[in-house]
Amino acid sequence: MKKWYLVIIVLTCIFSGISCKDVFKAMTIPPAAISEIYALSGARIWLYGKYVEVKDVQDRSDSCYIMIYIKSLPGEVTTSEAALDQAKVFTKTFIESAVKVLSKYDINKDVSVWAQLLLKDGEVNVLGNVSYDAKAHTFHDFERYESKLTK
Repeated sequence: MKKWYLVIIVLTCIFSGISCKDVFKAMTIPPAAISEIYALSGARIWLYGKYVEVKDVQDRSDSCYIMIYIKSLPGEVTTSEAALDQAKVFTKTFIESAVKVLSKYDINKDVSVWAQLLLKDGEVNVLGNVSYDAKAHTFHDFERYESKLTK
């Protein structure tokens, strides 16, 4: 009788390990989805591709982090205020597209898209971000980034 208890405990541990592995696997963003998110900035159907470049996509344990650059067109200089207006529009459109890509792969994670303006000297100006709450299935509006150094 004691052997059966041992067998049941061992089988329970094995099945728990297998189910946890499947849950973790489902939460991981596949490389194909990450590639599709990178490709969004160059997609012809996406009207803003010439203004936006995806710089980073990270699969974090609890979310997907995306960083985009607002680009100046050749011969033009984009001011911080103009870039802020562009960021408000581009990040909203971009996060909606990214969530669609992730849902195609059955990934339901929080998503944040951060916009930065690339400056002439290679530095960046962080403009702000938008986010998506996966549990509530809601998008949060653009929030301007306020540096703690300037407060």
